[in-house]
Amino acid sequence: MLRQTYTPLYPLFLEGNHKRLKFLNIKNMITAEIITIGTEIVLGQIVDTNTPYIAQNLSEKGIQVLFQTSVGDDKELLKSALKIAGDRANLIITTGGLGPTANDITREAVSEFLGIPLVPDKEAYARIQNILRNQHINKQDEYSKQVTIHPHLNLPPSPFLPLSEGDRGRKLGDNEYSPPLVGGVRGGGELLQKQAMIPEGAVVIHNDNGTATGFALNRGNTEIVCLPGVPREMQSMLNNYLEIYTKKHNLEGRCTLTRDLHTFGVSEPDVEVQIKAYIEREEQIKAMTLVHDGIVTINIIASSTDRENTKNILDKAEQDIRKKLGHAVFGVGDEALEYAIYTLLKKYNKTIAVAESCTGGLVSDKLTNIPGISEFFLEGVVAYSNRAKIEILGVPEEFIRKYGAVSPQVARAMAEGIKRRSSANIGIGITGIAGPAGATKEKPVGLVYIAVAVNDDIDIKECRFKGSRIDIKKFSANTALNIVRLILL
Repeated sequence: MLRQTYTPLYPLFLEGNHKRLKFLNIKNMITAEIITIGTEIVLGQIVDTNTPYIAQNLSEKGIQVLFQTSVGDDKELLKSALKIAGDRANLIITTGGLGPTANDITREAVSEFLGIPLVPDKEAYARIQNILRNQHINKQDEYSKQVTIHPHLNLPPSPFLPLSEGDRGRKLGDNEYSPPLVGGVRGGGELLQKQAMIPEGAVVIHNDNGTATGFALNRGNTEIVCLPGVPREMQSMLNNYLEIYTKKHNLEGRCTLTRDLHTFGVSEPDVEVQIKAYIEREEQIKAMTLVHDGIVTINIIASSTDRENTKNILDKAEQDIRKKLGHAVFGVGDEALEYAIYTLLKKYNKTIAVAESCTGGLVSDKLTNIPGISEFFLEGVVAYSNRAKIEILGVPEEFIRKYGAVSPQVARAMAEGIKRRSSANIGIGITGIAGPAGATKEKPVGLVYIAVAVNDDIDIKECRFKGSRIDIKKFSANTALNIVRLILL
């Protein structure tokens, strides 16, 4: 029996493989943006561990992170990022750029962005002084930039440097400490007092683990919080700040839980139409959608006074959304599309084999990422060349000559060939044009045929994807898996 369906335009993938967030019912939601500062992060030289930590802690307080931004050590770029974030978030948290060097530009950028001067904080300086006083003399080179007195600041003297005019010119004794040259100036000049400077009117966030001074201040309805980049320092300071912030915004005594529902085969607008009215009606439920690789993920956010009640609210919301979206929902949490296939294969004791051309083994790779799949996944063949299609899968040469390698006839023959070769219950055949070359007017880049053979039935889908070569491969692989999922349901 032949079931052949053609989809000239596959609307789910028209906008390419980008991640896109859309928020439903965000009224009364505190929204946040995290800005990570550091050229080494932007260049990938170090891994940013601060952003996940901050995002998780904010989520637990019922604060929804909308955006995450990384900016190099450039004052103008950071000011631009602050402006963008200030227009779309209630809370901005920055990490990094609070050290003593010339590359540490967070204080100056925030000061200029808000039009507020930097002023010395005597308590901050005293704290830095105490930290340095307790350091072993052999380790003070790394702190030397933080202990020289700026001539224009009315701050207590450093215990490590002579301040009298007579002392400045004399040769230091063996047990006396002299800071190294920084920027051609003994002690680094104006660079050295940066960690004691904060924007005027800002509230200091105490640092119990280092010398960096964090601070927080308001800009209209947006609060800007600046924390150091060193994780150990940042984490304790964030926790201290959130205690104050939750009290200020009456977030104490509330429990917030989130859950991801994954869908495939429906567009984001369709998802929104189906659930928007429900989400807006439920005051304790908020949601946002994320589109990636053709998968629309619904992040459900529930909040109430205790964990058990919040979980019950979340459970009910999931059930209600599943009812509205039906079979489009394939997983929850960390459950990938391929895991849904594994579950169904196991449930019905079915085996599967895959013949791939344009996807280059991506479907097989996805399936074999699932532990226990070996009992059900029998064989995967990458028949990239016409010769491989003919010799390995038994595709008739005349099909390729008459219809071309990218055709429903060849896709069908590939599915039947791998099914026959492996004796599997299900055979998948995929052939297409991933681009950027190899296209014609009749067969453009993104044209993909997917055939699934089950028993005596053949289901063939024509898809026209948009995006890069990698995008098309991912869309094709996920679509093939979803066809199998729907057949097995």
